[in-house]
Amino acid sequence: MVRHLLEARSIDWSDVLTIREAGSTAHGISVGLDDLDFTVVRIESFEELVVSVDRAQSQMIRTKPEGERSEPGDIDLNVYTLRRFTRLAAKGNPSILMILFAPDEMKMLDRSFPATRLIEVTRTRRAGDAYLGYLHKQLDKWRGKISAGTNRPELVASHGYDTKFAAHAVRLGIQGVEYLSTGRISLPMEEPVAAKIRSLRAGEIPEVEALAWVHKVEKDLINAHATSKLPESADMDKVQAFLIDEYRQRVKPRGTR
Repeated sequence: MVRHLLEARSIDWSDVLTIREAGSTAHGISVGLDDLDFTVVRIESFEELVVSVDRAQSQMIRTKPEGERSEPGDIDLNVYTLRRFTRLAAKGNPSILMILFAPDEMKMLDRSFPATRLIEVTRTRRAGDAYLGYLHKQLDKWRGKISAGTNRPELVASHGYDTKFAAHAVRLGIQGVEYLSTGRISLPMEEPVAAKIRSLRAGEIPEVEALAWVHKVEKDLINAHATSKLPESADMDKVQAFLIDEYRQRVKPRGTR
């Protein structure tokens, strides 16, 4: 199904470098009601690079029609070119960073994807700002500050608040602290923290306690950002050298070796 979805958008299967599990299941906080999220990294063909084919460097491909919320069993693919993926990693994008630390069991496809080298060249304290921004966005959606329509009415009806937004806000704070402190992210999340987040998603934690938890991890994240020993920003010379090496090795005209 994943291959079919990609080829239906004219993405050549041979250009796909890696497909890795993402979302709640990868984080270890799913309660069994999630769709299937995958991140796909592809490399452009020689022809696409030369003639500047008008194709997005990142795109979402879904089994559900646009505008409809994904349900259990649906597939969502976040597809990035290697260039776009690398540049987002250098900015400390949380959704991108977690993909770099996926263990083997979360890899649907891996064609010598250079995750280890990417981790080294993209380490940055800027991730702290990114994690904090993502946390605040989840919190604002949860509290209806962005749009009340973003909430899941079935969760609000069952638990009094959108427990999925709450769980991801907590998760982002905890993972941000881990990355800023160690330069790594544990996937799935370690127990017993993951179990407590699953309890939050299941509605077993009152909203007032969930809010207190989010504010605690938010403070922890701010402190970790202030004390992190990671480089202030990624070394863009090394990032560019990485991209040049990868494209030189991997991109050749069709029909050549």
